[in-house]
Amino acid sequence: MRHEIKVPHVGESVSEVRIARWLKQDGEPVAMDEPILELETDKANMELSAESAGILRIQKAAGQTVVPGQVLGFLEEVRVELEGATTAKAPAGSAAGSKPVDIGARRSEVSGPAVRKLLREHDIDIVSISGTGRGGRVRKEDVLNFVKTRAAETAAYPGTAPVPRRTQPSSKPSGEPKESERERIVPMSLLRQKISERMVKAQQTAAILTTFNEIDMFPVMELRAKHKETFQQTHGVRLGLMSFFVKATVEALQVIPVLNARVDGNNIVCRNYYDVGVAVATDRGLVVPVLRDADKMTFPKIEIAIEEYARRAREGTLTVDELTGGTFTITNGGVFGSLFSTPILNPPQSGILGMHVIQKRAVVVDDQIVIRPMMYVALSYDHRIVDGKEAVTFLKRIKECIEDPPRLMLSA
Repeated sequence: MRHEIKVPHVGESVSEVRIARWLKQDGEPVAMDEPILELETDKANMELSAESAGILRIQKAAGQTVVPGQVLGFLEEVRVELEGATTAKAPAGSAAGSKPVDIGARRSEVSGPAVRKLLREHDIDIVSISGTGRGGRVRKEDVLNFVKTRAAETAAYPGTAPVPRRTQPSSKPSGEPKESERERIVPMSLLRQKISERMVKAQQTAAILTTFNEIDMFPVMELRAKHKETFQQTHGVRLGLMSFFVKATVEALQVIPVLNARVDGNNIVCRNYYDVGVAVATDRGLVVPVLRDADKMTFPKIEIAIEEYARRAREGTLTVDELTGGTFTITNGGVFGSLFSTPILNPPQSGILGMHVIQKRAVVVDDQIVIRPMMYVALSYDHRIVDGKEAVTFLKRIKECIEDPPRLMLSA
């Protein structure tokens, strides 16, 4: 009997995925529910687990682009019962004299997601490690000790190559450019391809214009310093800046609703809900998880959601649904030290707010020159449906809300 391994349907907006890597080799035994490959979409990565135990037969190599429903390989299985233990034998046609492989034993070697993650990060084959857990299970400490020992050996013998986790057949077509000693070729991930496509499309289809303002951050910073300990003790999360900007954005969108709309041909689609996307930078590129119905969220709920999204974005475990949609986006280049920028629209949205680094500057307050922590903010908007007056009014409303945080919190 053989079971097909198919590309799952991961969302209406996802038409293709890429095989990032196989986590098991062709011909290798696989336990039921054991992760066997990693798929990459234009929004997130996801692991695919075996629906049955068996011998893996790979049909599509790593790096290939496939579509939902397409067959990636098979799990060939011949099950026999020996003293109550289920085993899997190599299918007919295998080399004579090969021994049955105990699938249960293979499963016992894997201790959980933390171990699998470390194995992938350090490119290690689990069979290279002696497990110290019950039944020979490989624990997290075993992997870390192996990595430490390998690093020491490499330092002692510089010419020694690390033990590979597994090898994959090359998926690079012969017609692709060849690497040289002076250049290295790195294929774009689907996420990077999608970012490129969407950014070019935004520039080509929307009339993007940017307006600027600056905000005195002293009131917010003073309020945060006063209440941060109580807030964290009460809600288990720190009081950050983003919750203030999310709430200020919702209020500004309610005043200037066209910035919450989108263009559909010759029509304007007006939306009476506020799904605010918050851009998060990862090693794979920028992703934008969405805060659904942000107008109904409290400050603690916003901070908890953002912290969770940021953690899962770095781990690559965000779902397609969490990255889909959004009526408006906020991006914070200030975390990287950006003083000034012109953010690009996230199609089909009509506006994006750019936050920047906070710097102390000399400003005039009540006819006195004082030093205040200031932030430049930018609003890029689609001039096809948003007029300059509306854009300036929107950004001015953001400024008013942030400079009067007690009123903003009371209205939340």
